[in-house]
Amino acid sequence: LKSVAILAQVILAQATCSSAETGLKAKAVVSVSHMTPMGGRTRSARRCAWLFLGVAVLLSLAREHSQAFAAGPVGTLFSQTRNAGLVAKQSGDVLSSMKNPVRTVSDTISAFYKEYPQPPVLPMYRSFLVDFMTNTHLTIVDVRFKYDAVFALGAVTYYNGLMGSYDKLTAGVGASEKIFNAFCKALDMDPAQVTADAEAVRAYAKATPPGTILTHMEGTAAAPDKRIADAFSGIGSSLYGTSFSIGLFTVMEGCGVAINKENVEEWTKALKVTSSKATGDLDTYKQNKNKLRMAEEMIREIEIREKKKLAERLETKAKALAAKAVEKAAAAVA
Repeated sequence: LKSVAILAQVILAQATCSSAETGLKAKAVVSVSHMTPMGGRTRSARRCAWLFLGVAVLLSLAREHSQAFAAGPVGTLFSQTRNAGLVAKQSGDVLSSMKNPVRTVSDTISAFYKEYPQPPVLPMYRSFLVDFMTNTHLTIVDVRFKYDAVFALGAVTYYNGLMGSYDKLTAGVGASEKIFNAFCKALDMDPAQVTADAEAVRAYAKATPPGTILTHMEGTAAAPDKRIADAFSGIGSSLYGTSFSIGLFTVMEGCGVAINKENVEEWTKALKVTSSKATGDLDTYKQNKNKLRMAEEMIREIEIREKKKLAERLETKAKALAAKAVEKAAAAVA
């Protein structure tokens, strides 16, 4: 701006000097043809000077307005918005470069199929298995979750109830066990540890009276197995999930306690957990048991039907072989 103003002043000064010189020369020179060009150049110089001055004024005003805009509330908001956009962009770049430490459900399911690629799980079991895997995954990735032996018993009990007849249908030895191993590994659990912990709690439930188990749950007495004691004492501050509920129901069944709403409320009170979650799981548990019972009955009907078909095929084949034998014998006699 200063440079433009100085330049305008110089041009204006030159135009003034040119005007004075033109006046002197006009007196000495009579010819009008010599005066006209000099006057034209003077006027052009003055116009350029005023034009530069106008530009300088406009630039100065624009600068003042821009400073006022930046200092005002709108300018402050604009500046904050621009800075926030830059911060958001930088944060997005940082977040995009970071890897999410929490596994997704799709990651777990993909890991399962990597552990158990073939043979494919039967369609009638696949949906139940994936649903169980999804629910267990969502429980495990919760920051409040802590693995314990009662949770292991619930997971094993539910899996065995779901896949108990699988080997009969597939005629494969140990197929359900292989699927269970893949299931545990996909969830970052050790299948051997889960099985061992579940068996320990099952044996404890069968060998311990209900009243003694309640004292262990309340903490007035210690359970003989540390794994069980830790499960009872830790569930109050941990995530209470469906698998723990099923493990609790299995313990109640093992020691001869009827599984009903009143008893479940009493046992959850001893564990210092909310009874509403357990009673809700109880309804789901009973519904699933009925579904599994119906599925087993359907499987038995399928087995009976397949055995009848096999017997009919064998009988038809035996009759055909007998008829050929008779024909051969008749041909030999003839």
